[in-house]
Amino acid sequence: MRHGTVRWKGGSRYVGANDLGLEVPLQGAPREGERREAPSPKDLVLLGLGGCTAIDVVEILNKMRQPLGSLVIDLEAEEPEEHPKVFRQVRLVYRLEGHGLDPERAVRAVTLSQQKYCGVSAMIGRTAVIHYAVEVNGERVYEGTAGLAAAGTADGS
Repeated sequence: MRHGTVRWKGGSRYVGANDLGLEVPLQGAPREGERREAPSPKDLVLLGLGGCTAIDVVEILNKMRQPLGSLVIDLEAEEPEEHPKVFRQVRLVYRLEGHGLDPERAVRAVTLSQQKYCGVSAMIGRTAVIHYAVEVNGERVYEGTAGLAAAGTADGS
C-alpha cells in the first residue's frame, strides 16, 4: 500500500511527501500577487504518465539489448471547461535516438508500456483517449491509440 501526505504551505502552495519523506512542491491556481512556482496536481499527473512510460520503455529496450542513446517524451493533455476537469485527450510523442536502434523493437517497447505495463496510462485511459507516436532517430515510425479508444467506444463502455 502506498502512503503520502500533502501539507498546505500558505497561499496556493503545498508540498507532498511519500512514505519515504521524499517531497515534491505543488501549487494550485496562483492567488493575487503570487506567481507560478511549482507544478499543479494535474501537471504532476501528466508528468507521472511520462515518467511511468519512460521507465517502462527504457527497461524493455534494455532487456531487448537495444542501443538506446536518448529518450524524450513530449506530453499534452486536453481537459473540458466544465467540472470535473478530467483529461479527455492525451498525446505523447516518444522521441528515441540510438545508433542501431531497431524501430520495430522501439515500437514494441512503447506499445507494451501503453497497453500492458504503465499503470498511470491505464488510470488515465479510463477517462481519456491516449494517442501516441514513436519517432526513432528523427523519423516517425508508428502512431497508436490506448485508453478509451482502445476499448472500442468513445465513452469507455
